[in-house]
Amino acid sequence: MNEKKLLPVNEYRLIKHNIGNGRPTILAFGMSHCYSCKAMSHVFAQILDEHPEFQIYAIDGQKERHISRDVYRLKEMPTQIFFDAEGNEVFRHTGAYKKPVAEIILKKWGFV
Repeated sequence: MNEKKLLPVNEYRLIKHNIGNGRPTILAFGMSHCYSCKAMSHVFAQILDEHPEFQIYAIDGQKERHISRDVYRLKEMPTQIFFDAEGNEVFRHTGAYKKPVAEIILKKWGFV
């Protein structure tokens, strides 16, 4: 079975310039003490291992609550926000899902 690796947590200020840089981007907001957030982080870590060219960033929604609350208007965690290559938000999901569902979403929004 795959190792239960997590996505590294990023500071929003260090990665926000990647949104709209010509490649689709995912921001995965979560919290370190949230089971569903960790489950999504595992899924995205697996996907990133298979597709290192993807831009998938974990953001701590609690530590960066001013971003999660005021910029993206999030009310629940985990929430994943998908952006197209131009930086337009194309999809948003709250909650966790398994890898096969994530792969369907990635295909629909032009990641694969």
